[in-house]
Amino acid sequence: MKKHNGIIGLWKFIFCILIVARHSGTGVPNMLFPNGAIGVEFFFLVSGYLLAKSALAQGNKTSKKDEQNLGKETGLFIFKKYKSFFPYLLIAVITGLLVKVVADKLSIKLIIFSIFDLLGLNMLGFYRTGMIDQIWYVSAMLLCMAIIYPQIRKLKDNYFYFLGPLQAIVIAGIYFHLFHHLKGPGTWLGFTYRGVVRAFFELNIGACLYPLVQKIKSLDFTKLGSICITLIEIIGFITPVIAANYVNKRYDYILLLMLMCAVTLGFSEKTLEFKLLNNKFIYFLEKISIPIYFIHVPIRDYIRLFDFTYKEDLILIVLVSILAGTIMTLVIDFLKKREFYIPKIKKLFIN
Repeated sequence: MKKHNGIIGLWKFIFCILIVARHSGTGVPNMLFPNGAIGVEFFFLVSGYLLAKSALAQGNKTSKKDEQNLGKETGLFIFKKYKSFFPYLLIAVITGLLVKVVADKLSIKLIIFSIFDLLGLNMLGFYRTGMIDQIWYVSAMLLCMAIIYPQIRKLKDNYFYFLGPLQAIVIAGIYFHLFHHLKGPGTWLGFTYRGVVRAFFELNIGACLYPLVQKIKSLDFTKLGSICITLIEIIGFITPVIAANYVNKRYDYILLLMLMCAVTLGFSEKTLEFKLLNNKFIYFLEKISIPIYFIHVPIRDYIRLFDFTYKEDLILIVLVSILAGTIMTLVIDFLKKREFYIPKIKKLFIN
């Protein structure tokens, strides 16, 4: 079984469902989890940490001569990330268009400009169809990773102990002063969207957690110490989930700080539930989180065509999204193992 972190994997699934619940109630008064978008902060922190881990691992494999090709390496890294999302992104775009057909809202303009959604460019200033708006996360993440990755590779400790924290703190402070919360990714700032700025400083924060995680990994905790850090981690994860239903979005930055602590301890592999959660079931929940995230908005738009109550909508959207995410994962894994789509298509045109 592929090595993974069951703690982070479980919370990926939970925060994904939290985001689905938030989007299920868009435009509904007294909806559940109105601040459920706090789950995005978790994903940016985790992605930032894994970005740092990947960049340093690549650095250990690369000679000084190869470092001259850092631009090419960065481009290939971003392309590899995009390629891992592409099958789910393609299915989401096609499903979104089919829903528009059923709702009799399909137009030539929507079909043409959906290419920007498919290419993950809708947060770079290109036309946004609004059909699968949740894709903003991937678009903003890939753009910011393209900026941060070469910094980590080139600067290493100078990034982790100076430039990375400086970028994160300064931009987070400006963002807080202007907006007081972390929501509104689709607001245009004159040079980019708010979601891109949010992605940039949160990915930097996640990346800068890497040396702290390594330090905690090197410590030998007593039983009491292990119990204490486990409680801190669990509280750090559970509180934002509960707060998403009860707490005003002005407390986003406090919840972000709690998630920083929880993610750090989760990656440290020192908490008591680490071994317990390292199993195939949790790994599968982690795998279906991404397809669920991509497909849930078209599913929501389709279910809303029927005259269900809000609670019925919520239950159906969550359940159908989990089912669709599971099917997408199984089908795409099946095709990947048999090298079905890219290599087979390539052979049609190139010897």
